[in-house]
Amino acid sequence: LYFKLALQEYKSLGEELMPTKESFLIRVSRINRYFEALIKSFSIMVDGMDRTQFLRFRMALIPASGFQSGQYRMIEIASAKLNDLVHLDQREQFQKETDVETLMAHIYWLRGATLEQSGQKTLTLEQFEKQYGEIFLKRARKAQGNSIADQAFQLLQSGELQDDLRKELRAYDQYVNVLWPLQHYRSAVRYLAKQPSDARATGGTNWQKYLPPRFQKRIFFPFLWSEAEQEEWG
Repeated sequence: LYFKLALQEYKSLGEELMPTKESFLIRVSRINRYFEALIKSFSIMVDGMDRTQFLRFRMALIPASGFQSGQYRMIEIASAKLNDLVHLDQREQFQKETDVETLMAHIYWLRGATLEQSGQKTLTLEQFEKQYGEIFLKRARKAQGNSIADQAFQLLQSGELQDDLRKELRAYDQYVNVLWPLQHYRSAVRYLAKQPSDARATGGTNWQKYLPPRFQKRIFFPFLWSEAEQEEWG
């Protein structure tokens, strides 16, 4: 529900080719409130079950995974330039790439659902791509040049990015790319990882390397953060 509410705000912004600063601020502030409520509600679950209870409950989810949230991927596509969603070790290489299909083929989340030993796609990823691949491409083409990051950068270049909107955008980056994945990581550590070889994620994803923000360094608005802040991300 919170993701759906956020996507509605992106849709409204995307339909405004030149959104006013006031409209931009209102919508980003709404998205921040949705994620704040989402993070707090997730913490209730993390602290609300014993490990044995959770491990019984999660068996009903296999082989599904939180990785398969199509809405969350749509949020990322609407928020950032695709170049900044490429896997970290390829980001510099693809920084000037403009072809949407090429960028989507190297997007960071694909590595989160591959088998560590062989590099092969998990069943989770295969089903996910079958279900959403064309939808993501369509949304990525529509968002190219008109993402939240693109609109914010235009305001920055024109000198119209005021402090209140800058503050909300930086908070937005933290909510989506640091605090939300950290809540997932916290639950995984609590319930799954007594040892490194303990229970795998329900969808077979390599969550130990996938969830910590410091490994992915997803940043929607790199132009709003100093080099030191980006280096210490997450």
